Amino acid sequence: MSRDIDDRKKKKALRRLQRVRDALAAAEADGDVEAAEAARAQLSEWEDGFLGSVEERLNTFGSAFADPEKGALDEPLSRLQAAKLKELEDKAKGKETRPWKRSSFKQKPGKGFSSKRPPPRANVRDINEDVPDTPQPAPEPPVSTDTVPAPRARFQVIRGGKDG
Repeated sequence: MSRDIDDRKKKKALRRLQRVRDALAAAEADGDVEAAEAARAQLSEWEDGFLGSVEERLNTFGSAFADPEKGALDEPLSRLQAAKLKELEDKAKGKETRPWKRSSFKQKPGKGFSSKRPPPRANVRDINEDVPDTPQPAPEPPVSTDTVPAPRARFQVIRGGKDG
């Protein structure tokens, strides 16, 4: 399955790869032995292989990934490849990188979710809370002055239905 990748996006990704390689080569070529060793130490063997394989796939296929779930189909790099390339660009510039903090959602100092949450409470109801502490006397039955029972209602037959 071939995808159509815009040549401008492919060239942009290749330029980013080349900038990383150039920045690392510049640090080595400055003549400063310590800076050159630091630049080589910053880029691990896996990262160097990553740059080479991504460049090779971009030149061969026009895209560095095949699985459509890993990124947009019109982009030459997947989301994770783009994030790793950004991290390598920062390394090449000499910036401090923290790969475990790739999220774009930054938490403000002193603003955590746990501080806003009230303490958990039980999801059960105590039946003893409904009963008053002091027992109340039972209500007395109403006193009737009549000794004659009330008349009962009579049933009345209504004539006229089907039978007639």
